[in-house]
Amino acid sequence: PADRGRRRWTAALIALAAPAAAQDVATLDRSTPIAAYGGRLLWSAYDSATETYGLVTRVADVTSAVPVARRTVPFDADLGPGPTGSTVAVYSRCTTEVTPSGSFGPSLYGKGRGCDLYLFDFASGQETKIASANAPDASEFWPTIWKGTLAFARTYDDKRDLPYIYTRPLIGNARSTRQPGGPRSGCAKCDDRLSRPVALDLYGKRLAFAWQYLGTGEGFDTDIRMDTVGGGHVRVAHQSGGGLTQVEPAWPAFEAGRLYWAVGCFGDPGGCPGRYGLRRYRISTGATERAAGPPSV
Repeated sequence: PADRGRRRWTAALIALAAPAAAQDVATLDRSTPIAAYGGRLLWSAYDSATETYGLVTRVADVTSAVPVARRTVPFDADLGPGPTGSTVAVYSRCTTEVTPSGSFGPSLYGKGRGCDLYLFDFASGQETKIASANAPDASEFWPTIWKGTLAFARTYDDKRDLPYIYTRPLIGNARSTRQPGGPRSGCAKCDDRLSRPVALDLYGKRLAFAWQYLGTGEGFDTDIRMDTVGGGHVRVAHQSGGGLTQVEPAWPAFEAGRLYWAVGCFGDPGGCPGRYGLRRYRISTGATERAAGPPSV
Protein backbone atom coordinates (compact mmCIF):
# COMPACT_ATOMS: atom_id res chain seq x y z
CA PRO A 1 0.00 0.00 0.00
CA ALA A 2 0.98 3.63 -0.43
CA ASP A 3 2.34 5.25 2.72
CA ARG A 4 2.69 9.04 2.57
CA GLY A 5 3.67 8.92 -1.09
CA ARG A 6 6.26 6.16 -0.67
CA ARG A 7 5.69 2.53 -1.45
CA ARG A 8 6.07 0.10 1.42
CA TRP A 9 7.02 -3.51 0.86
CA THR A 10 6.54 -6.45 3.18
CA ALA A 11 8.76 -9.51 3.15
CA ALA A 12 6.35 -12.32 3.93
CA LEU A 13 6.72 -16.04 4.57
CA ILE A 14 3.80 -17.59 2.66
CA ALA A 15 2.64 -21.18 3.01
CA LEU A 16 0.30 -22.80 0.47
CA ALA A 17 -1.65 -24.91 2.91
CA ALA A 18 -5.22 -25.32 4.11
CA PRO A 19 -5.81 -22.70 5.26
CA ALA A 20 -3.14 -20.51 3.59
CA ALA A 21 -1.24 -18.29 6.02
CA ALA A 22 1.31 -15.49 5.85
CA GLN A 23 3.57 -14.07 8.54
CA ASP A 24 5.02 -10.57 8.19
CA VAL A 25 8.72 -10.54 9.05
CA ALA A 26 9.88 -7.11 7.83
CA THR A 27 8.62 -3.88 6.28
CA LEU A 28 10.80 -2.40 3.53
CA ASP A 29 10.76 0.79 1.47
CA ARG A 30 12.34 -0.85 -1.61
CA SER A 31 11.53 -4.10 -3.41
CA THR A 32 14.01 -6.97 -3.09
CA PRO A 33 14.46 -10.61 -4.06
CA ILE A 34 13.92 -12.92 -1.06
CA ALA A 35 15.54 -16.33 -0.53
CA ALA A 36 14.72 -19.05 2.00
CA TYR A 37 16.33 -22.32 3.05
CA GLY A 38 16.54 -24.37 6.23
CA GLY A 39 14.61 -21.91 8.38
CA ARG A 40 16.67 -18.91 7.24
CA LEU A 41 15.47 -15.93 5.19
CA LEU A 42 17.68 -13.58 3.17
CA TRP A 43 16.87 -10.25 1.51
CA SER A 44 18.32 -6.79 0.79
CA ALA A 45 17.56 -3.72 2.89
CA TYR A 46 17.96 -0.17 1.57
CA ASP A 47 19.84 2.54 3.49
CA SER A 48 18.71 6.00 2.36
CA ALA A 49 21.76 7.67 3.96
CA THR A 50 24.22 5.81 1.71
CA GLU A 51 21.76 4.92 -1.07
CA THR A 52 23.01 1.33 -0.92
CA TYR A 53 21.62 -2.10 -0.11
CA GLY A 54 22.92 -4.52 2.51
CA LEU A 55 22.17 -8.21 2.90
CA VAL A 56 19.92 -9.04 5.85
CA THR A 57 19.19 -12.50 7.24
CA ARG A 58 16.59 -13.81 9.67
CA VAL A 59 16.80 -17.11 11.52
CA ALA A 60 15.04 -18.24 14.72
CA ASP A 61 13.12 -14.91 14.74
CA VAL A 62 16.36 -12.92 14.94
CA THR A 63 17.21 -10.47 12.14
CA SER A 64 20.81 -9.38 11.54
CA ALA A 65 23.04 -7.86 8.86
CA VAL A 66 25.26 -10.15 6.79
CA PRO A 67 28.86 -8.82 7.03
CA VAL A 68 29.59 -8.33 3.32
CA ALA A 69 30.15 -5.24 1.18
CA ARG A 70 27.04 -3.32 0.20
CA ARG A 71 25.67 -2.82 -3.33
CA THR A 72 23.86 0.02 -5.07
CA VAL A 73 21.27 -2.53 -6.25
CA PRO A 74 19.46 -5.28 -4.31
CA PHE A 75 21.41 -8.55 -4.15
CA ASP A 76 20.43 -11.37 -6.52
CA ALA A 77 21.03 -13.73 -3.60
CA ASP A 78 20.05 -17.36 -3.14
CA LEU A 79 20.28 -19.65 -0.12
CA GLY A 80 21.01 -23.36 -0.21
CA PRO A 81 23.10 -26.16 1.26
CA GLY A 82 26.83 -25.87 0.57
CA PRO A 83 29.25 -28.74 -0.09
CA THR A 84 29.43 -29.61 3.62
CA GLY A 85 25.68 -29.25 4.18
CA SER A 86 25.85 -25.91 6.03
CA THR A 87 23.67 -23.08 4.72
CA VAL A 88 25.40 -20.69 2.33
CA ALA A 89 24.39 -17.68 0.26
CA VAL A 90 25.51 -17.03 -3.32
CA TYR A 91 25.19 -13.71 -5.14
CA SER A 92 26.88 -11.47 -7.66
CA ARG A 93 28.69 -8.16 -7.39
CA CYS A 94 29.65 -5.95 -10.36
CA THR A 95 32.33 -3.36 -11.07
CA THR A 96 29.62 -1.37 -12.91
CA GLU A 97 26.25 -1.98 -11.33
CA VAL A 98 22.89 -1.57 -13.04
CA THR A 99 20.27 0.91 -11.89
CA PRO A 100 17.75 -0.64 -9.46
CA SER A 101 14.41 -1.31 -11.13
CA GLY A 102 12.56 1.00 -8.74
CA SER A 103 9.34 -0.92 -9.37
CA PHE A 104 7.82 -4.38 -8.99
CA GLY A 105 10.13 -6.08 -11.47
CA PRO A 106 13.66 -7.32 -10.75
CA SER A 107 16.73 -5.29 -11.62
CA LEU A 108 18.33 -6.16 -14.96
CA TYR A 109 21.47 -7.73 -13.49
CA GLY A 110 22.60 -8.96 -16.91
CA LYS A 111 23.20 -5.34 -17.94
CA GLY A 112 25.94 -4.96 -15.32
CA ARG A 113 29.65 -5.01 -16.19
CA GLY A 114 32.35 -7.08 -14.57
CA CYS A 115 29.89 -9.12 -12.51
CA ASP A 116 31.39 -12.03 -10.55
CA LEU A 117 29.90 -14.57 -8.16
CA TYR A 118 30.52 -14.80 -4.41
CA LEU A 119 29.66 -17.26 -1.65
CA PHE A 120 29.02 -16.48 2.03
CA ASP A 121 29.17 -19.37 4.52
CA PHE A 122 27.01 -18.67 7.59
CA ALA A 123 28.85 -21.33 9.62
CA SER A 124 32.27 -19.70 9.18
CA GLY A 125 31.11 -16.12 8.60
CA GLN A 126 33.44 -15.89 5.59
CA GLU A 127 32.87 -14.60 2.07
CA THR A 128 34.80 -16.11 -0.86
CA LYS A 129 34.88 -15.31 -4.56
CA ILE A 130 33.83 -18.27 -6.73
CA ALA A 131 36.80 -17.96 -9.08
CA SER A 132 36.05 -21.17 -11.01
CA ALA A 133 32.70 -19.78 -12.23
CA ASN A 134 33.80 -16.26 -13.15
CA ALA A 135 34.78 -15.79 -16.81
CA PRO A 136 37.08 -12.86 -17.65
CA ASP A 137 35.07 -11.93 -20.77
CA ALA A 138 31.60 -12.19 -19.23
CA SER A 139 29.33 -11.25 -16.33
CA GLU A 140 27.65 -13.82 -14.09
CA PHE A 141 24.45 -13.19 -12.15
CA TRP A 142 21.37 -14.88 -10.58
CA PRO A 143 23.44 -17.70 -8.97
CA THR A 144 21.82 -20.60 -7.13
CA ILE A 145 23.45 -23.47 -5.24
CA TRP A 146 22.66 -27.00 -4.13
CA LYS A 147 25.50 -28.75 -2.30
CA GLY A 148 28.34 -29.22 -4.79
CA THR A 149 26.53 -27.76 -7.81
CA LEU A 150 26.23 -24.14 -8.85
CA ALA A 151 23.89 -22.70 -11.51
CA PHE A 152 23.95 -19.15 -12.83
CA ALA A 153 23.18 -16.86 -15.75
CA ARG A 154 25.96 -15.39 -17.86
CA THR A 155 26.17 -12.58 -20.42
CA TYR A 156 29.28 -12.37 -22.61
CA ASP A 157 30.80 -8.93 -23.15
CA ASP A 158 30.48 -9.23 -26.95
CA LYS A 159 26.85 -10.50 -26.81
CA ARG A 160 25.22 -8.31 -24.22
CA ASP A 161 21.61 -9.13 -25.15
CA LEU A 162 22.04 -12.90 -25.29
CA PRO A 163 22.19 -14.34 -21.76
CA TYR A 164 22.85 -18.03 -21.17
CA ILE A 165 22.34 -20.39 -18.23
CA TYR A 166 25.09 -22.72 -16.98
CA THR A 167 25.68 -25.30 -14.26
CA ARG A 168 29.05 -26.43 -12.93
CA PRO A 169 30.69 -28.08 -9.92
CA LEU A 170 31.31 -25.53 -7.20
CA ILE A 171 34.83 -26.87 -6.64
CA GLY A 172 37.35 -27.84 -9.30
CA ASN A 173 38.24 -26.89 -12.86
CA ALA A 174 35.57 -28.79 -14.79
CA ARG A 175 33.94 -26.86 -17.63
CA SER A 176 30.57 -25.20 -17.10
CA THR A 177 27.67 -26.94 -18.84
CA ARG A 178 25.19 -24.85 -20.79
CA GLN A 179 21.51 -25.47 -20.02
CA PRO A 180 18.66 -25.07 -22.54
CA GLY A 181 17.36 -21.74 -21.24
CA GLY A 182 14.35 -20.23 -23.00
CA PRO A 183 13.40 -18.74 -26.37
CA ARG A 184 14.78 -15.57 -27.88
CA SER A 185 12.59 -12.97 -29.59
CA GLY A 186 9.60 -14.40 -31.41
CA CYS A 187 9.05 -11.17 -33.30
CA ALA A 188 10.28 -11.48 -36.91
CA LYS A 189 10.20 -7.69 -37.44
CA CYS A 190 11.91 -6.77 -34.17
CA ASP A 191 15.58 -5.82 -34.04
CA ASP A 192 15.68 -6.20 -30.24
CA ARG A 193 16.39 -9.85 -29.36
CA LEU A 194 16.50 -9.12 -25.65
CA SER A 195 15.68 -12.08 -23.44
CA ARG A 196 16.47 -12.60 -19.79
CA PRO A 197 16.38 -15.29 -17.10
CA VAL A 198 15.02 -14.28 -13.70
CA ALA A 199 15.44 -15.84 -10.25
CA LEU A 200 17.11 -19.22 -10.77
CA ASP A 201 16.56 -21.92 -8.13
CA LEU A 202 18.43 -25.23 -7.93
CA TYR A 203 17.10 -28.29 -6.08
CA GLY A 204 19.15 -31.45 -6.57
CA LYS A 205 19.25 -31.90 -10.35
CA ARG A 206 16.22 -29.67 -10.93
CA LEU A 207 16.79 -26.09 -12.07
CA ALA A 208 13.85 -23.69 -12.25
CA PHE A 209 13.81 -20.14 -13.59
CA ALA A 210 11.55 -17.52 -15.12
CA TRP A 211 12.43 -16.51 -18.68
CA GLN A 212 11.19 -13.28 -20.27
CA TYR A 213 11.42 -12.58 -23.99
CA LEU A 214 9.77 -10.60 -26.78
CA GLY A 215 6.84 -12.54 -28.15
CA THR A 216 4.48 -11.57 -30.94
CA GLY A 217 2.23 -9.40 -28.78
CA GLU A 218 2.70 -6.32 -26.65
CA GLY A 219 5.09 -6.52 -23.70
CA PHE A 220 7.22 -9.49 -22.70
CA ASP A 221 6.14 -13.10 -22.76
CA THR A 222 7.15 -15.01 -19.63
CA ASP A 223 7.77 -18.71 -19.03
CA ILE A 224 8.37 -20.70 -15.89
CA ARG A 225 10.80 -23.41 -16.98
CA MET A 226 12.32 -26.43 -15.26
CA ASP A 227 15.48 -28.13 -16.49
CA THR A 228 16.81 -31.45 -15.28
CA VAL A 229 20.59 -31.18 -15.23
CA GLY A 230 21.87 -33.85 -17.61
CA GLY A 231 18.31 -34.59 -18.75
CA GLY A 232 15.28 -32.92 -20.29
CA HIS A 233 13.47 -29.65 -19.77
CA VAL A 234 9.84 -28.57 -19.56
CA ARG A 235 7.87 -25.33 -19.75
CA VAL A 236 5.76 -25.41 -16.61
CA ALA A 237 3.80 -22.19 -17.25
CA HIS A 238 3.49 -19.53 -19.94
CA GLN A 239 2.02 -16.05 -20.05
CA SER A 240 1.79 -13.94 -23.20
CA GLY A 241 2.68 -10.26 -23.02
CA GLY A 242 -0.02 -7.70 -22.39
CA GLY A 243 -0.77 -4.13 -23.38
CA LEU A 244 -2.27 -1.95 -20.66
CA THR A 245 -2.19 -4.89 -18.25
CA GLN A 246 0.90 -7.10 -17.86
CA VAL A 247 0.60 -10.48 -16.12
CA GLU A 248 3.94 -12.03 -15.13
CA PRO A 249 4.72 -15.41 -13.53
CA ALA A 250 8.00 -15.17 -11.61
CA TRP A 251 10.10 -16.12 -8.55
CA PRO A 252 10.11 -19.94 -8.84
CA ALA A 253 11.27 -21.90 -5.78
CA PHE A 254 11.41 -25.60 -4.89
CA GLU A 255 10.24 -27.29 -1.72
CA ALA A 256 9.61 -30.99 -1.00
CA GLY A 257 9.12 -32.19 -4.57
CA ARG A 258 7.06 -29.20 -5.65
CA LEU A 259 7.77 -26.03 -7.59
CA TYR A 260 6.18 -22.79 -6.39
CA TRP A 261 5.92 -19.45 -8.15
CA ALA A 262 3.97 -16.20 -8.02
CA VAL A 263 1.87 -14.56 -10.74
CA GLY A 264 1.87 -10.76 -10.57
CA CYS A 265 -0.27 -8.21 -12.38
CA PHE A 266 0.81 -4.66 -13.22
CA GLY A 267 -0.45 -1.66 -15.15
CA ASP A 268 -4.20 -1.22 -15.62
CA PRO A 269 -5.81 -2.91 -12.58
CA GLY A 270 -9.01 -3.44 -14.57
CA GLY A 271 -7.38 -6.37 -16.33
CA CYS A 272 -6.03 -8.02 -13.17
CA PRO A 273 -8.94 -9.69 -11.32
CA GLY A 274 -8.62 -13.46 -11.31
CA ARG A 275 -5.25 -13.45 -13.09
CA TYR A 276 -2.75 -13.22 -10.22
CA GLY A 277 -1.87 -15.25 -7.13
CA LEU A 278 0.33 -18.16 -6.07
CA ARG A 279 0.95 -21.44 -7.86
CA ARG A 280 2.23 -24.87 -6.79
CA TYR A 281 3.31 -27.56 -9.27
CA ARG A 282 3.80 -31.20 -8.27
CA ILE A 283 6.82 -32.48 -10.20
CA SER A 284 5.77 -36.14 -10.12
CA THR A 285 2.30 -35.57 -11.68
CA GLY A 286 2.45 -32.18 -13.40
CA ALA A 287 -0.66 -31.01 -11.50
CA THR A 288 -0.83 -27.29 -10.66
CA GLU A 289 -2.69 -25.81 -7.70
CA ARG A 290 -3.71 -22.18 -7.23
CA ALA A 291 -3.97 -19.98 -4.15
CA ALA A 292 -4.79 -16.36 -3.55
CA GLY A 293 -1.94 -13.84 -3.31
CA PRO A 294 -1.22 -10.15 -3.79
CA PRO A 295 -1.01 -8.67 -7.31
CA SER A 296 2.64 -7.70 -6.72
CA VAL A 297 5.08 -10.06 -4.97
